Amino acid sequence: MKNPLLRTIRNDVLLVLAGTFLGLAALLLVHLLPLEPMQDHVYWSLPMIEKEFEDEVTVEGYRSTLTGNFTDCLMLEHAVYRAEGHSLLEQVLHMYRAETYELEGGWWPGHSLKDYLENTPQPREVQYARYWHGYLVILKPLLLLTSFNTIRLLNSALQLLLAGCVVMGFCRRDAMPLAMGFLLSLPFLFFVSTYASLSLSICFYVMTISLLAQLGLDPLLVRKGMYGQFFLVVGMATSYFDFLTYPLVTLGFPLCVFLYLHGRETGAAIRKMLTHSLHWFGGYMGLWAMKWVLADLLTDSSTIRDALGTLTTRTYSADGYSRIAGFFSVLWKNIQPYGNWCYVILTLIALAALLWRLARYGLRWKNLKKAVPHLLLALYPFAWFFVTQNHSEQHWQYTCRIFACCMFAVYAGCAMALAPEKE
Repeated sequence: MKNPLLRTIRNDVLLVLAGTFLGLAALLLVHLLPLEPMQDHVYWSLPMIEKEFEDEVTVEGYRSTLTGNFTDCLMLEHAVYRAEGHSLLEQVLHMYRAETYELEGGWWPGHSLKDYLENTPQPREVQYARYWHGYLVILKPLLLLTSFNTIRLLNSALQLLLAGCVVMGFCRRDAMPLAMGFLLSLPFLFFVSTYASLSLSICFYVMTISLLAQLGLDPLLVRKGMYGQFFLVVGMATSYFDFLTYPLVTLGFPLCVFLYLHGRETGAAIRKMLTHSLHWFGGYMGLWAMKWVLADLLTDSSTIRDALGTLTTRTYSADGYSRIAGFFSVLWKNIQPYGNWCYVILTLIALAALLWRLARYGLRWKNLKKAVPHLLLALYPFAWFFVTQNHSEQHWQYTCRIFACCMFAVYAGCAMALAPEKE
């Protein structure tokens, strides 16, 4: 195929199709694992889970440090639930679970999980078909071996290890500003509570593993002209493993690294930034849509209709506001978690580090334009909040984490503007 655009579209479509069938095959395989050991291991962790039935926070008074127990209990029940009367394919595509309904104070999935494990009769069975639930590819084998309590300990160790490896990878590429910017951005991800949550860990894992892959494969990706496909795969991985938590970080962080390593010519960098963003969104939405198509084609369901209805709702303006007024309301809600001395001090540390670079290297006016792509990237969270107002208003406790992209991008961009010629 001689037309480069058509060739790119063809390759992207083939990648999405390959990811669809690989993802489905992986879920089918892990659903063949024995459930009894998994159920036992989750049952042993019930005392800890019960203490957090209503999303316990790690730091009292700061809702943005919640452990995400609400969604975690959904994930655990999906991992251990036996769907009687349904085929393996139906269970994978529809993702059934039992549900305890009409509890005082509202419905909490923790109660449903507890009732299921204790064999308490439950009034109904529900399905959650619009997500891939790819996290089960990792969670089910882990629960086969150990309890949720142990998984939390493992979570903290792996996240620290991955963060350290990313910093070392930046240092090996002689990109100290990226290492510093990454460390400064971790608190904006509320890293203090991420280790305790299954659902809120997913985007952190996808982001850090993508950064490590990017740093290792960067010469090959540049030489083969495959950076677009890299971002497509990252978008697909985000869609496959994640609920709709704070997915933008899996685009913002790798894109910032790309701009730092290859964004010396401003116009070309902006064009590449937009192209790679489209690839990421194509992978993210493309694989997600394929789940809906598979569910409707292979089983008797209305997943596409349900998913499109939910997607429409999640992109409504904030409740009771016009589109513009809603944007500012959502923005204010998501900025508020950073309105304390912790983030003031972190910002001062970032400014001090940049002033040190200014004193050491001086200001080269011709370098200022190199920061423009990074500063445009720092606006991505604002665009995300504008489009996903309903979701970002209701779930500000974790959607606020995408502001970490702003810290990383602004610091990296300013560092490029205050760089010696070799940087």
